[in-house]
Amino acid sequence: MNLEIYLDYIKDNGYRCTPQRSSILSYFIGQKNRFVTAKSVTDHLQNKMGSVSSDTVYRNLQLFKDIGIMDLTFQDGESLFHLKNEINTHEYKFICTECGNTTDLNVCPMEKMDTYLNDYLIYDHKFEVYGVCPSCL
Repeated sequence: MNLEIYLDYIKDNGYRCTPQRSSILSYFIGQKNRFVTAKSVTDHLQNKMGSVSSDTVYRNLQLFKDIGIMDLTFQDGESLFHLKNEINTHEYKFICTECGNTTDLNVCPMEKMDTYLNDYLIYDHKFEVYGVCPSCL
């Protein structure tokens, strides 16, 4: 994960690379494939930069999701975010419900679904498996 690749992608999509955006991306790069809450991102930025609102964090996380560099999932009614390893790709994950670490699943379930949904127009999909990783057992 290279910060410059993500920043260039943001610029290529017509957005500015603000210090907040750069700091958010740096935080996620440091998380090494973990899903984290927006609150943890906000707390980190406030410690690093001083006054940063949670609205700013949420807006940027939503922007990152919309342009294809961030994944969003929900656990126990809370939004969790993850920086994609590759921009604009579908990533399939095992997500540990204890520590938030993820493991890539190198399989696309849509290959099988095409036979069941061949008369449907599918515009997006997501596949996640939840459980406890060996480190947390």
